[in-house]
Amino acid sequence: MAKSLKDQIDDLMGKVSPGVTIGVDIGAHSIKVCELSGGPGKFKIERFGIFTLSEAALIEDEIQKPSEISEGILEALKSSGIKSRQACLGLFGPNTMTKRLNVPEGSQEEIEDHILWEAEQYITFGADDSQISFHIIGDNEGGGKDTIVAAAKNEIIESFTNVLKQAKLTAKIIDLNVIALANVMEEVLAENIEEYSQGTLLLDFGAQSTKVIVYKRGAPIFTKEIPVGGSLVTEEIQRQMGVSYGEAEDLKTTVDDRGNLPQEILNIVNSQIDQQVSEVKKNINFYITQGSAEKVEHCFVTGGSSLLPGLLEKLSIVTGLEVQRLDVLSAFQLNNKKLVENSEQLAAIAPVVIGLAMRKMN
Repeated sequence: MAKSLKDQIDDLMGKVSPGVTIGVDIGAHSIKVCELSGGPGKFKIERFGIFTLSEAALIEDEIQKPSEISEGILEALKSSGIKSRQACLGLFGPNTMTKRLNVPEGSQEEIEDHILWEAEQYITFGADDSQISFHIIGDNEGGGKDTIVAAAKNEIIESFTNVLKQAKLTAKIIDLNVIALANVMEEVLAENIEEYSQGTLLLDFGAQSTKVIVYKRGAPIFTKEIPVGGSLVTEEIQRQMGVSYGEAEDLKTTVDDRGNLPQEILNIVNSQIDQQVSEVKKNINFYITQGSAEKVEHCFVTGGSSLLPGLLEKLSIVTGLEVQRLDVLSAFQLNNKKLVENSEQLAAIAPVVIGLAMRKMN
């Protein structure tokens, strides 16, 4: 059984150690594994593996095909040449939570009691059936402790660690994907992190969901997972074109010599992007109404679905911000010639698993 979040994420934000564990990201579309070397400011991606899952192998955070997933992990490890069997496993979805809290001063025990009591109010999936962890970021100017809290449902932790066991891996660390993304962003923007700590929006466009992270004062201040992603585009192509899910995936990514999609497919993609961007806008507006003083001045995107044509331009229009791709490879060197050939795609799909691989082992 993996150690609890309380034991493993006390140093939640950004305290990392080089190359001592591998990252394992089990997503709805694919499984990714990653091994790093080096350390902060000198990280290198030594090995990266990916295995594409069949449709509905994972729905939200519920594993539907455990055998396929465990076999997929083994295949990703084999194809990448990763030998380590100690992993940092990322969790996500409706049975996880992060929350930024300001708690009163007191003894360590009093602070802990207050944090755990207050966090229970925000855990919709039941605090008694969850693992809760927190990290004190620092002192607030107006008094009290600035704290970030993470939680995950025991059932989800168990189901994900079980498929790792079947793949002969040990989950030495349990992390949350939104925290992994924030750690990667910190590394990429390290030279100007003070500027970006004034308020930065990070959007991760995945297969089944889009993660919305507002980063401010050294940690996420707002996180949200929206149930819209690239698989909805695939499903709409499948429906309108009368093809299989796999064929729809191919149609979504197959371009002509000029790099353009067929107009019929492009129309479907554009319609779905409009819906996704609209949902992102709603959540940004919700964040603003919850704390109008917490401004967002920068926007970065990542995730495999962020490669859909026209997405960045439409995001820029609705947010009023300059939208940039998170330049992961400016901070993480590729130490493998095979990876260099697919560097653009790797930079989009790998930030979560890279962030997981950054975590230190206890």
